[in-house]
Amino acid sequence: MYSFKPLAVLQLAALAWAGTVTYDWNIGWVKAAPDGVSRPVIGINGRWPCPPIEINVGDRVIVNIKNNLGNETTAIHWHGLFQKGSNQMDGPAMVTQCPIAPGNSFTHNFVVDQPGTFWYHAHVGGQYIDGLRGPIIVHDRRSPHVSLYDDEITMTVSDWYHDQAPNLINYFQSPLNMQRGGSEPVPNATLINEAQNVKFNIRPGGRYLFHIINMGAFAAQYVNFEEHELWVVEIDGVYTVPKKVNQVFLTAAQRYSVVVIGKKGNDAKKNFAITTSMNLDMFDPGVIPPGLNNNATAWLVYDNSKPFPPSQGFAYDPAAQDDTVFTPFDQQPALGPVTHPITLTLAIGPGSQGQNRASFNGISYVPQKVPTLYTALSAPADKVANPLIYGVNSNAMILPYGAIVELTVINTDGGPHPFHLHSHNFQVIGRSGPSLDESTPLPVAAYAPPKAPMRRDVVIVYAGGNVVLRWKVDNPGVTLFHCHIEWHVEAGLTATFIEAPKELQAQNLKIPENHLETCKALNISTKGNAAGNTNDWLDLTGAFTEPPLDNWGALIEVIKQDPHRRKPHSRDWSRARRALAYV
Repeated sequence: MYSFKPLAVLQLAALAWAGTVTYDWNIGWVKAAPDGVSRPVIGINGRWPCPPIEINVGDRVIVNIKNNLGNETTAIHWHGLFQKGSNQMDGPAMVTQCPIAPGNSFTHNFVVDQPGTFWYHAHVGGQYIDGLRGPIIVHDRRSPHVSLYDDEITMTVSDWYHDQAPNLINYFQSPLNMQRGGSEPVPNATLINEAQNVKFNIRPGGRYLFHIINMGAFAAQYVNFEEHELWVVEIDGVYTVPKKVNQVFLTAAQRYSVVVIGKKGNDAKKNFAITTSMNLDMFDPGVIPPGLNNNATAWLVYDNSKPFPPSQGFAYDPAAQDDTVFTPFDQQPALGPVTHPITLTLAIGPGSQGQNRASFNGISYVPQKVPTLYTALSAPADKVANPLIYGVNSNAMILPYGAIVELTVINTDGGPHPFHLHSHNFQVIGRSGPSLDESTPLPVAAYAPPKAPMRRDVVIVYAGGNVVLRWKVDNPGVTLFHCHIEWHVEAGLTATFIEAPKELQAQNLKIPENHLETCKALNISTKGNAAGNTNDWLDLTGAFTEPPLDNWGALIEVIKQDPHRRKPHSRDWSRARRALAYV
């Protein structure tokens, strides 16, 4: 479980270990029962929850990974970190690297120059559903809010499944599921710090900076601190003007830092509940599992000898969803003029093979035969800016260096989607609410840019709604834009921005030898277009245009199946369980 460290200790520690921080991680299977149900989970160095990373602005981070899973590949993304000049370290499999083969080692080496709240998670085959995820806290002694708090506490919230990801993905992406409505698997429980009934010891009158991270795969969460003031001071690594709120609402992958003020006198003689609650509106009612535990309770503990009261319950505050009310502390004005407008219209429905597929502008993402970054690095100079070489189903778009991109996302689906941009945060220029029937999309308004638009790296787009985002192209590399509902990543709701490809080639990025070794172990080419063709870069014969019909996520040793396997009961996903993990 994650804990807190006094700020003074962190500041002294910064003087001692500013520079290079090295982690040696053996990724493997362990057993855990965070909600009382034992199951295999993916841990690090024989333990789960996975360890937090705590560093200072300016530190170099080296993570030496060994894949000891035995039956699955892996890959780790450092969510929210821009990786300027180190795009090869970003982490998504078949985008900036090959998956890490079982038995292989892999080194990430990058400098962190952003303060705030981030996290890491597996970025291959829905694997972080099985627990490979953890917080990243980047301390900043020059924070404009350093005088507002005395201590820091990390608090994660997440949804939790009793079944392993490969099974759930295999059924979700099967034509059989599409025939029965195509529903996403619904989680079984909510966790706080990968556990339940967590206790945070605090002092009367103390001031605490809570780093809150939604590490879930699907559900948005409301977070309520009973009878305590909350002041938001950072969102997704962006300092904000302090603003008082009643609740915090986080979609999957979003982060907030809030200052919590401890009570004094007689008011500090009892303990108070913290409640987090999944937004049930995101789930199809027909597949909600029996016994769903959609709430989790923790406590602000003033006195361990006093009772731990049950949550009083709370009504969802719709205002908590409106993150456009926050203002960046630096008051950065709206970027402009726009030089590169892009419109992405998302849709979800049956694909050509009868699966439930998601698409942008009619294209459903499918990983290609060569990691996209390796295509960009190996392409001839006169072809690197041609989107065709990256494969039609990588949904690639070229962004010229220095451009001001205005991305309009139109949601034709009947549900909300949290969208994440790698390598940047974006300004939210405007966003609609949901449409009245949540399926007929609203027209895009002529949004007047706010004076200082809210910035972050994950934003919700409502059912039938739209959002307009801006950022500057100043980070050459391969930049993903995707829904952070993990089921929709598997269904293809991803676009690829090839950012300043000529400037990228000029960086002469070095691909470490153990990155190339795992490609060799998996027989994946590291040069050529999306089809692996190095002779005719415009010949895409053999490039992948359809997703696998038998998708088992990161699993590479599929247990022989019963040909008479039947569909799991629509209200009981647990019947889909198979013995997949090596434990």
